[in-house]
Amino acid sequence: MVFVRIVMTVMVLLQMLWIGAVYGEEGKSLELGRIVVTAKRPGIPAESSPVAPVETNYGTQYNVVTEEQIKEQNSYDLPSTLRDVPGVMYQSKNLIGSQTSHSLYIRGRGSSHPSPDLAILFDGVPRYGALFGQVLGDGIAVSTIGGMEVYKSPQPSQFGSGYAFINIMPKYMMRDGEEAEINSSGGSDGTFDESLSTGIKKGPFDIYASQSLTRTDGDRHNSAASQQSYYVNAGYRINKEWSLRFLVNYVNGKTEAPMPDRTANFAVNGVNWPQAERYKTETLFTTLTLNHEYERFSGYLKAYWNDTTFQLLQELDSANGRQFANGSGGLWSKQEIGLYGIRGRETFHLWPGGEIITGADLDMTELKNTQQTYSGLKPTAAGVNGGLARRVWDFPDTRLISPYAAVSHMIGRKEGFHVIPSTGFRYYHHNEFENKSAAQGGLVIGYKNTNLNISYSRGVNYPSPIVIMNAVLTNAPVSITRTIKPEVVDHYEAAIVHKWPDKGSFGATVFRDKGKDRFLTYMGGAIPLRFNDPIGYYEICGLELTGTAIPVKDLELFTGATWLTVEAKGANSIESNHMPYTPGFQFQAGAKWIFFDNFRVFADMQHLRNLYQGASAGVGRGGTLNLPMLTGKDKLGDITLVNARVSYRFDYRPLRLSGSELFVAVNNILNQDYEYAKGYPMPGTTFFGGVSLRFN
Repeated sequence: MVFVRIVMTVMVLLQMLWIGAVYGEEGKSLELGRIVVTAKRPGIPAESSPVAPVETNYGTQYNVVTEEQIKEQNSYDLPSTLRDVPGVMYQSKNLIGSQTSHSLYIRGRGSSHPSPDLAILFDGVPRYGALFGQVLGDGIAVSTIGGMEVYKSPQPSQFGSGYAFINIMPKYMMRDGEEAEINSSGGSDGTFDESLSTGIKKGPFDIYASQSLTRTDGDRHNSAASQQSYYVNAGYRINKEWSLRFLVNYVNGKTEAPMPDRTANFAVNGVNWPQAERYKTETLFTTLTLNHEYERFSGYLKAYWNDTTFQLLQELDSANGRQFANGSGGLWSKQEIGLYGIRGRETFHLWPGGEIITGADLDMTELKNTQQTYSGLKPTAAGVNGGLARRVWDFPDTRLISPYAAVSHMIGRKEGFHVIPSTGFRYYHHNEFENKSAAQGGLVIGYKNTNLNISYSRGVNYPSPIVIMNAVLTNAPVSITRTIKPEVVDHYEAAIVHKWPDKGSFGATVFRDKGKDRFLTYMGGAIPLRFNDPIGYYEICGLELTGTAIPVKDLELFTGATWLTVEAKGANSIESNHMPYTPGFQFQAGAKWIFFDNFRVFADMQHLRNLYQGASAGVGRGGTLNLPMLTGKDKLGDITLVNARVSYRFDYRPLRLSGSELFVAVNNILNQDYEYAKGYPMPGTTFFGGVSLRFN
């Protein structure tokens, strides 16, 4: 398969060079502009806030987190960059770092594990743990993020498998000239962060390169984390319409998970497994993109390759907190993940007010999992003596082809009364699991700066191959996957948004998700006769309010509130009104103030109420498809976090410094005791400070 990937990449490259030679004959001079790979970034300041929804012509919305917002939040890891997006939350056990299992949630989705509820994309292609479906945030460095698009509902015209997705837009040179930047900061618990970057854009060529290191000792024993990243993004404009871009990123991350400070409410098959772990994520990620843009149509063709190795080490005994003696216990698990494919998209504007989107995604995987005892116990025939015999799962290679199309038409004018009907469709052809299709429909009714957006869409969530884990042991292969259906959810949404140009905005959204065909993950015992739940269902209803305001010059305010209600039923017909990490109420607010020209204050807060821990996937032995019954033991305390950052920006022309900065930041100012999982208290008040020097 490696040879196939190489041949495929070479063929795509040759095709791109041929197209460039044909269209490059014009030889016209041009003014370089921003290369657009996916959706355009929203304007500033009206949509610079992470709470303000960006509206589409399809009756849908998405949120944007800008590079500036990430800096103001003083974010050191991927999950924390999303803390101010309404309806989005994350859980952790560390000051910095990312654990395995589920860790990121959007409007109550994401707690299924193993299951890829949420798709994480980088430069428009998959970048996550495709075996178990986890986010693997350690494999994405904050220093490489140029912005993020957060889609909080299924939208077949924008993405394929999954109920929601986050597309991380990579950094690259956007303006002519040369620049270099040195960032260095540190703070509580031995935290240190540094990055070096440089770029040049001259004529048809641009290149941006960066290196970063982030580390912390952690706030308690066995809670350290570190991450190294090396990144290059280069582009070449072939002519006025066509351009080529190449990106490569290597990341090596490690995170430790501490022991619980009390007996955790967690067991697998009645056994309390070791809870102190180390995670290692090593990834090499690359994309090659051919972009084109004409007056009436634009698009891209993208090839990608993502080679990731993820290791989990359970090295401490939960009974005594000490390392396992040689020859007894512990676990070493190694996941080898290969993601590769080709994606293409074309947008046509063939008549006034009309838009047609067409495209297709070809996504393939090569997945392998190996486990044995961490402490080196030699496996026996039965894997006894407290040890775990070496086991290898060589999962079948998967191939998902999903062509899609959508069309919208504006009746009227954006500056006055307008109506925009739309529809879209995506078909999923999977080589292992059942094929599916999904549709969407939308209607926008608006007048000037006020829009009513109504939409329906179906989300299709294909299981990760781990769903058949113990059916694909190398010594016991079986063929059962065609009987497994993907989960589906029907999403209904209505939103009203009003904007006061350069003054603020208000939005209100109501939505309803109804899901079915929840699938079982087979972890052992007799192979289930049925992998999908024919009885159970779940329903999530919500209301989301957002607002931004610029009451006076240089002062921006934002706020967002989300209410969620849940109704779920398992195959055992037992109903529940709770789902893990689906808060009953979530609130975010923030402010940015510029004073004395060079000083800036950014403050934000997050509040979560009626929150339960746990996982909602059907995992176990014996083929049970029952919902986990959450009780008072699973309920977490209310969480209220307040953070602030003060910075001073300055220029110094003799050294070509422009837009440089000194800052101090404080997180959890109220020193609240809180936790996202029972037994794992999060850090109290933490302090940071640093400097950013920009040369241009």
